Amino acid sequence: MKRIAVVGMSPLWASGVSAVLSAHAGWQVQSTTDRADAIVMQAQPDAAELPALPAVLVGDDLRELTAQRGHGLPLALLAPEAGADALCAALAAVLQGLSVRDAAHASTWGPSVIAGEHEPLTPRELEVFELLGKGLSNRDIGGVLGISAHTAKYHVGQILAKVGAATRAEALRSGLQMGLIGL
Repeated sequence: MKRIAVVGMSPLWASGVSAVLSAHAGWQVQSTTDRADAIVMQAQPDAAELPALPAVLVGDDLRELTAQRGHGLPLALLAPEAGADALCAALAAVLQGLSVRDAAHASTWGPSVIAGEHEPLTPRELEVFELLGKGLSNRDIGGVLGISAHTAKYHVGQILAKVGAATRAEALRSGLQMGLIGL
């Protein structure tokens, strides 16, 4: 049984989220972070520091909070209008050690924040990484992006080096865990 702390600025929000999460088998909802396995938090840009737990943050502008976040902790970012299914999926992902974000937060954390001790990925490398995650070959990546297969291969090599992976599979695992790419 995973213990989930629900913390919100609004008691009504916290109550609604608690009701949604309580319906999920295997999750026990609590209002404090004591001995919690993860936290779901209604976050404000000026919120206090986050506890050192896997977290689902729900809010609009979360750049400040993600900048202070430790690199090894799973994190999910959701817009306030996210539904119950998205919330449950995000929580399940962070409990599995993955970092995710919805479309509203696509640019909230950049590669320099996530990459940790590795060199940040360029915007083009992030595009290649997404296509790599879809299982495309270098030739197919080149076709989608309008570049040569050789250039795509170069970008893939840079991605592997920057995320510290020896294979494409290792790179994809790291990219999923860091939230650089989606499923």
